[in-house]
This record gives sequence, C-alpha cells and structure tokens, in this order.
Amino acid sequence: MVLDYLCGYADRILSQYRDPYHGTPLFFDGADSFSGRPVTWKNVDGTDWEPSNLASQQNLFRLLSALSALTGNGDYKNAAQAALRWHFDHADSSGLLRWGGHSFIDLKTLQPAGPENKNMVHELKHHYPFYELMYETDAKATSKLIKAIWNSHIFNWDTVELSRHGDYGKPTVEQGFWDQPRREDLEVLREAKGLSFVNVGNDLIYAACQAYLAEHDQGALNWAEFMSWQYVRSRYPHTGLGCYQFNRPTKREEPPTDENDPQYTFSYYGDRAQRQFGPEYGAVAMEAWVLFKMDEEALNGPQGIYGDASLAQVSMARQLGECGRKLMDWTVSGLEAYARYAYDPQTNEIKPMFADGKDLTGHKVPRYGYYGQKGWELRREKIAPIMLLTYATAWAASGKATLWPAVVAMAGHFGLGDWNADNPAKPQANLATTASDAVTLFAVLEVARTTGATQYLDLAKAIGANIFRQRAHRGWLVPSSQHMYCRFDDAEPLALAALYAAEQGRADAVPAFRSQGGYIHGDALLPGIGKKNITDIKFIYPQQCVA
Repeated sequence: MVLDYLCGYADRILSQYRDPYHGTPLFFDGADSFSGRPVTWKNVDGTDWEPSNLASQQNLFRLLSALSALTGNGDYKNAAQAALRWHFDHADSSGLLRWGGHSFIDLKTLQPAGPENKNMVHELKHHYPFYELMYETDAKATSKLIKAIWNSHIFNWDTVELSRHGDYGKPTVEQGFWDQPRREDLEVLREAKGLSFVNVGNDLIYAACQAYLAEHDQGALNWAEFMSWQYVRSRYPHTGLGCYQFNRPTKREEPPTDENDPQYTFSYYGDRAQRQFGPEYGAVAMEAWVLFKMDEEALNGPQGIYGDASLAQVSMARQLGECGRKLMDWTVSGLEAYARYAYDPQTNEIKPMFADGKDLTGHKVPRYGYYGQKGWELRREKIAPIMLLTYATAWAASGKATLWPAVVAMAGHFGLGDWNADNPAKPQANLATTASDAVTLFAVLEVARTTGATQYLDLAKAIGANIFRQRAHRGWLVPSSQHMYCRFDDAEPLALAALYAAEQGRADAVPAFRSQGGYIHGDALLPGIGKKNITDIKFIYPQQCVA
C-alpha cells in the first residue's frame, strides 16, 4: 500500500508539477495541498515567483530514482535526469548550475531569480547533491560542475580562503585542476578574509570525494583530505572539539560604535566571538571554537558540525573504503570528543560551550553582537534526530564501539526503547513508539542493517506506520492534515521508500539520505507583516489551514 501511495504521489508531481509554461522538464519546489497551486515566493517588489530550486529537489530526485529501481518503471528516474540535463544545458560559462538558498529558476519566466538582498550568488550549505545521478546523466558536465564549485567558492588557493557564496562566471581551467599545490606550512587558525564555515567546506570535501569515486583522480581525494585536515588541525588542542571554521576573520576596519548600525555584526571588524566574548572568556572566544547556537532563530549550531557535516563525512568515507580511512578516523574522533564533553546522556541535551569544554549553561551574553542580544542566556539544546543518525552511522561504518553508548542514550530519549549498551544485537525495542520523522527512521534502518536484528526492522515498521498515518493526506505527504504546503524535498517519502526496500531485502535500491539542506533565504513580502528576512522552511512550509 505504501509503495502504491508513493508512486501515486510521484505520478502527481510528474504530471502536474513540472513547467506548465514553457514545456521544460523542471519541477516546482512544492504545492498547496488544498488548492493544488505551486508554492510561491513574493519578492519585496510584489512579484510572485514560482521557484524551481535544484538545491531543494535532491531528496525528490533520490525518491524518483528509488521508485524506478523498486518498480521497474524508468519514468521516475528519467524525469529527474531530464531536469538535470536541462540544468547542465543551461549552466553558466564555468559549469555552475543555478543553485542554493539565494538563487533559483522562476518557472513563470524561466529566468534566474532570488531575494534582492542576497545578490543571486551560488551558495553551498549542507547540500550534498545527488552527484551519483548527475554523473550517470552527464559525467563530463558533472566533472566540470564540481571543479567550478571548488573554483567559485575558493578565492585564494594559496591560503585556502573560501566563502559559502560563490560568483557565477568565474573561469575554471579544467586540465590539471586537482594538481594545484597544497601548502603544508599554513598557520593554524590563520587570519583570512573569507569565512570557512563547515557547511561550505564539507560540501566541497563531499564533492571532491564524489569526483574521486567517479573519475579516479587522486588529486581530487588529496584536496578533499587537505580541506578536511584544515578543520581537524584547528580543533581545540586539549579537547579535540570544533571547529566551525578554520580561520579568524581579518580585521579590515574599525567597528561601528552604534549597535544599531546594520553592519555592526559584520566580519570586516575581526573575529566576532572575540569582540563579543573576549574580555570575559579570553583567547578561546573565537568564531572557530563557538559550540552553541547563536539564538533561538538560528537554523544550525554545533549540531551542524556533529550532525549534518559528520554524517556526510562518515557516509563518504564508507563509500571510499580504505581510501577513506583518514576521513573516517578524523570524523569519529570528533564525535567521540563531542559525546565526552558536550552530550548529557541523562537529559539528551548538549551543553553550550566554547571548544575548551567548559559548560556555559546559564551564562549570559555580555554584550550585543553576532551571537545574540546582551543578556541572552546560553541554554542547553535538545539533541535533534540528525545526531542519532550520525552517531549510528558512524558506529556502523567505523565499527567503533565507543560510539554505541551515545546511540543507546539518544534512542532511549527518542522513545525507541532500550537498545542494549552491552549487545546491540539484542535490543528491547519500543514497538509502541510515537516517533514519526524520516531521520529517526533512517537511523533505525541503519542499525537494523548493521546488526541484522529483527527488532530494529520491526521498530522501523512502527515508525513508518506513524509517518504514513500522520502525513498521508489528500494524496500528498505533508506534516499533518492541516498543513497547507507539500514540500517536495521533504525526506519522509524517501524514508518510506527505504523502509519498503529494507522489508523486501533490497536496501541498496534506494539512494542514501544525505541532507535536508535545501531552502530559500532572503527578504520576502509577507501578508500583514511586510518585508521580512525569511527562510521558506520556517515561514512558508509550516503554514496550516485555518478552519
């Protein structure tokens, strides 16, 4: 029944939610599950855009590929590949595709669009694209794309200065691209203009590893390891914690004295953590070593390092096999350190801290700055399911028993039962669990596959039944019966396909989950509010129908 529903869901998207204006194979990002209209983004000038954001369609493409494998109907995968071919055919001169949170295709005009305050740049942020399908669709274009991504986001190869925002049209010399020299004498936590956030650096690492797997170019793997090493060598020496970025922002100007200046928190004025916390916390207060969320509205925090980024890295290391040993060992050692210092297994919370490991719970932000308002209290944060999936995957892929106690503690707090700290193959799973999200289901399937214990698969079936009961409405898969919008990139359809495949003994038929990183971010015009800086995943897709 579930497979039939998934096929019906996909059939509707294929038949009704591809470009109706120009006949291209491009997909809308989502639909109003009541009216059937595509999701729109209202620009600040009042223009209604109908986004087709390739970065927000990678789970959809994985689902379509899975459905073709499970049903033998190639139409699903062919539709995803047709969209990719269109993008490859319309890549910019460097090979870049229209991509990220600040730039997409407006299907009404078939032109690039994006929130005006973000300048329509190319952006990476925990995306981990479906490169396998890209290579299968057009290997030459994908190879060129990955080189263009690296070249666009690195603006000084000598010092490895990078940015999550890349420029389109930057010339890329493909021949010998990965042979560029790597400096081994770079200063740890050196000053640089760029902000080497892990959510871009790890996307670069992932892309280069995929290039190595597909093209067997040792230079690509060498650069992936070199980039990863920049983060590892910048961890706090005594704890092995961190880091969110491997450089300190260069101070280029004196900061404004007026806190209301819109540029007050910009990185032009030096390390923002040191400006805000340095007088009280000393040298450890630097951006690289911040391990707490900026504020309640922050989309990510330390769980971006130890969740999204670590999941991608251990998954990639697993694919690389022995060639991924360094990546695996580095990632696992980081996860071990985080479990030791930051994770409280009694409460399933992580402690706010700098990378020295000191618990800052209850500390007040001493002054206004990048990390929040003066007086804002640093609080413990509940573990998200991505952490369970990451630790479970790292345990399974590395065989490191040291990670299992954290997996057991997290599973217990998520209502999944006692997974047995002494013997993973003999759990007491809670088959009456109320868990109903995709990431938790992926975690249970990972452990089921590793141990072979039937209780985990039974638990996965229970979670899958909860997901289906909660989300299957009006032929769509939405967060609840009252939610208006179906986001085509939500991971639940892929998770249900993965569960079905596992039940059939065909787990390899479904592409592995990597991320829910796709979203649009920038200024929009909201009804009754006016101009507001938003993300679609927080302000559009959560909307519910008011009876």
